[in-house]
Amino acid sequence: MRLNRSMGLAVLFLASGGWAQSLGAFLQAAGQQNLDVQLSAESTRRAGAEKGQSWGALLPSLTASGGWTHNQYEAVLTIPTGATTSNTVTVIPRDQLDAQLKAEVPLVDLSKWLRVASTSASQDAAEARGRSTLAQVQRQVVNAYYAHVSTRALLESAQKSLAVAQAQLDITRSRTSAGVTNTLEVARAEAEVERNTQVLADAQALVATSGRTLRSLTGLEPKEVPALAKDDLHPEPPLEQLESGLAQLPEVEAAQLDAKAAGRGFVAASLALAPTVNAQFTQRFTNATGFQGQSALYNAGLTFNWRLDVPAGFGLQAQAAQEATAALNAEKARRAAADQLHADWHQAKAALSKVGSAAAQVAAAQRASSLAHERYAAGVATQLDVIA
Repeated sequence: MRLNRSMGLAVLFLASGGWAQSLGAFLQAAGQQNLDVQLSAESTRRAGAEKGQSWGALLPSLTASGGWTHNQYEAVLTIPTGATTSNTVTVIPRDQLDAQLKAEVPLVDLSKWLRVASTSASQDAAEARGRSTLAQVQRQVVNAYYAHVSTRALLESAQKSLAVAQAQLDITRSRTSAGVTNTLEVARAEAEVERNTQVLADAQALVATSGRTLRSLTGLEPKEVPALAKDDLHPEPPLEQLESGLAQLPEVEAAQLDAKAAGRGFVAASLALAPTVNAQFTQRFTNATGFQGQSALYNAGLTFNWRLDVPAGFGLQAQAAQEATAALNAEKARRAAADQLHADWHQAKAALSKVGSAAAQVAAAQRASSLAHERYAAGVATQLDVIA
């Protein structure tokens, strides 16, 4: 809902087709090639992976291990089972082979559960930042596009002004040769030509730099752009109405979600002091059967773990500070958005006034030009008046 006159015009003409096709191409290219957009997409992808990582910590894990050990001496026992029979028990074989499969699953781990909720909020915040980055890039592209169009118009105006100044110089020289004016008028006309030459050079530089900015934002080389359509100059909604939607801005939403994630992170850090309960199942294969006489055997059980240490306490303090920082950043983002909205609204209001005044100025200049032509045709004005 951030106020942006240029963006509003872009959306309007994109919907109706026409000249905005060119602007639409720049916006589409920026969404695919702009580096800030790509960086934001990678950040969102990383946040999604971190969420999956925290979820995975709650699922069963499987560990497989194996080994071969050559022992210098083997340990073998012969146990009589009758008068003439016996069993041989290999306690330690000379070449011992072991393989083990172990499955573990956390049954009670409150800290991990809350960490999942925290990373989920972080992913939502990353997605909101992605939308904010895209909106900011689109805003930059629209501003750069309009700047490039306006500098092209400025270049055209500078070229016309130079042509008029050169025509005035030619007429002044002719009048001087005829003895109607003096050399002072010629010097003034020459100075005017040089001044307009400097203006033309500045306009050419502006066209080059604005085009480069547009290319850097979108990856597209700007070519000829169509003339801008007329705006109806309708007023923007009241500032109070726009301010009611500040919380829906992507950058504000992202900061609030960051604060939410930090709050859940603090709770997760607190629950790290709580005990955990895990279940495990182990299947073992070995040729060191011992007295059991089984090459394959398993065991299962529950483990209880409760740890209290000094680093955990300081970690809790650090997480509390991070939560407070995130809350302050959220408020800072909201105020910054409100200030930007306020500035944009007043700039748009001033721009509307300037556009109306400029339109009236153009109309007055056109009437003056028409009157000069009429007076020249009637013989009561000079050619210099018509050119000026």
